[in-house]
Amino acid sequence: MNVVLWDSLSAWWPEVLLSLGGLTVMLIGVWFKRPRSAMTAAWAFLLAAAAALWLSPVPPATGVFFGLIVCDPFSLAFRWLALGAVALTLLLIGGGREIAPDVRGEGLGLLLLIGVGLMLMAEANHLLMAYVAMELVSLSSYLLVGFLREPRSAEAALKYLLFGALSSGIMLFGMSLLFGLMGTLEFPALRAMVTGISGPMQGALLVATALMLAGLAFKISMVPFHMWTPDAYEGAPVAVTALLSVGPKAAGLALLARLVEVLHPAWPALEPLLVILAVATMTLGNLAALTQTNVKRLLAYSTIAQVGYLLIGLIAQSVLGREALLLYLAAYLFMNLGAFACVAAVVEATGSESVEAFRGLARRAPVLAFAAAMFLLSLAGLPPLFGFVGKLLLFRAALEAHLPVLAVAAAVNSAIALYYYVNLVRLMYFNPPAEPTPLRVAPALGLALGLCAAATLLLGLFPGSLLAMLRTGIASNLL
Repeated sequence: MNVVLWDSLSAWWPEVLLSLGGLTVMLIGVWFKRPRSAMTAAWAFLLAAAAALWLSPVPPATGVFFGLIVCDPFSLAFRWLALGAVALTLLLIGGGREIAPDVRGEGLGLLLLIGVGLMLMAEANHLLMAYVAMELVSLSSYLLVGFLREPRSAEAALKYLLFGALSSGIMLFGMSLLFGLMGTLEFPALRAMVTGISGPMQGALLVATALMLAGLAFKISMVPFHMWTPDAYEGAPVAVTALLSVGPKAAGLALLARLVEVLHPAWPALEPLLVILAVATMTLGNLAALTQTNVKRLLAYSTIAQVGYLLIGLIAQSVLGREALLLYLAAYLFMNLGAFACVAAVVEATGSESVEAFRGLARRAPVLAFAAAMFLLSLAGLPPLFGFVGKLLLFRAALEAHLPVLAVAAAVNSAIALYYYVNLVRLMYFNPPAEPTPLRVAPALGLALGLCAAATLLLGLFPGSLLAMLRTGIASNLL
């Protein structure tokens, strides 16, 4: 047993270091009340986890901790996405003043624990492990959403908690039905057992799968389980909103992809439902975003629409679909977190979350306005930015899977989304500023903006190396 545990730890050091880091940083925050010491410790543990992940050998598939977790090239991509999301969120927290100094250590510790949960969701090889990982992310997120000492923050955290508890109960009900049918919750055993299922058992399997899908739909903000998203995003600190818009979405889609693969016999019945939900998700998100005056709510509905696009890669059920899903998630990480970094800079300077706060930004902070325009146009899918490459692959995956309705819906919705993205660009460049004084950006926010802008532009112009890496095993490993 000791040999098994040591072998497991050798492939799982990044998560161990992040877990220790989360607990250590929280203790520093509680005992010493030194925000800078907590931030330094958080960065130290995060960089140590990144180094451990870089040095960890990743064979085609390695089951660790008695098969509860699987480390493979597919999960490797999401582990890096989780670390990237946490690192950029740390920069946003370091460059802002929304989170009070006396609770910043606790917040940073919770952020590292969310990183552990995100990585576990992508690595789960057992439904109970997947549920534990989801709850680790959810419980930490509920607390972080309520970190602002404002009534709206407490209200947002309460709504998030209530919807989250409901979705968790629905998912547990589906898991209990599945266990009653199959007698196991291990992914390899389930994959073998559901292959020959037929008759009434197949109907029961479909019900269990639909209930589990409902729980995951909440995590990724898929319609009709999206209602919590705008309120939670508006009430949370900007840095927390940025993390929630990317991290849980990526990890939830990774877990959903594994679950769909395991329960593939139910796919013919699930595919039409997911197609309808994907179209509804992107359409509702974009239409609702058109009328928003709060920039955080606008980006919340934009996130919902982006989830609809990402579902195309999952529904396509092909190597190209997985490749498009992973590539667009990488693009989404940089362009959406970059957009929220711009929001954080404007909120810090003006104290306003209104769309009107961006009026005349090009005159007050030309570099910030240029970066914001780049992120918004990338989210809209315009060339030569990274978002265009990702959407192009998603459209191609839909057409090759003989799902033209998804490609057409995504194209129409991209045109709708262009209106509210370009409207922000218009306010920045073609309207006079309400306040003529220059807008200063904190160094940490400037670093986050620079990293996201460079990735959005350079990976859009030269996506070949990333595509080659995906084609050599990450996407095809799951199929």
